[in-house]
Amino acid sequence: MAFKNGNFKNLIVLLVIVVLCVIIITISFKQSNIFQSLRTVSLDFLNPIQEKVYSFFNPLLKFFLSIKNYIDLNQKIELLEKENASLLKDYAENINLKIENNALRKLIGLEIRKDYDTVPAKVIGYYDSKWQSEIIINVGKTSGVYEGMAVVNEKGLIGIIIASAEKSSQVRLLTDPQSSIGARILSSRKLGVVEGGIDKLAYLNYIKISEDVFKGDVLITAGLNDLIPEGILIGRVSKISIIPTSPYKKIVVDLFADFKEVEYVLVIKGLKK
Repeated sequence: MAFKNGNFKNLIVLLVIVVLCVIIITISFKQSNIFQSLRTVSLDFLNPIQEKVYSFFNPLLKFFLSIKNYIDLNQKIELLEKENASLLKDYAENINLKIENNALRKLIGLEIRKDYDTVPAKVIGYYDSKWQSEIIINVGKTSGVYEGMAVVNEKGLIGIIIASAEKSSQVRLLTDPQSSIGARILSSRKLGVVEGGIDKLAYLNYIKISEDVFKGDVLITAGLNDLIPEGILIGRVSKISIIPTSPYKKIVVDLFADFKEVEYVLVIKGLKK
């Protein structure tokens, strides 16, 4: 057994020596002129074959490359079209917003002050619950403020005075479930009623299914009440849906005024005498 193990070790050593010798001979051969000559001859011999193979496959490679470039180009065009559409949408929204803001400034700054008696007020309280959305302002009967008068700010209609003390008043906001204001669609002049909901949203109600209403339509006051001038901005249509059991559309209104950020308001007392 010991003899066999010794032979095995000798065999391993011999194989290692043989491998090392082969490596050394190969390296020496590669550096020799013979190897270089063989390499040159093989290049000359394979050159016609390589040329034909290249001539055959090169058009195919160019064809597949052109397909890849075409697909990549279409993808880039689609991406650019999407970016362009997004930019156009943002531009249109900014332009509409600018027009609305300018119209509102003109309305508040000129028309209302010109034809109506108004009194400025500061918000001193805010109440918000499932069944109530109201603010308290610091003017009342001593300033000529009474129930039913409209309250606005620089963004549009805020609400209606529902209670008036000597030096303070309670204002029902448009999102209050009991709020109900006559409204008109600016583009079509259709009449409806903006009412609040228990979900703290405002809705344009009593618009028939057959009547055209579009997302983005601007709503203004209808002027059905002597204390609420016609043409005050209310909000914009944000969602339209159909209820199978109802003859009217369900229209959600995105109000222009953010009631939680309101600090100063204007109470419209009525037409100047």
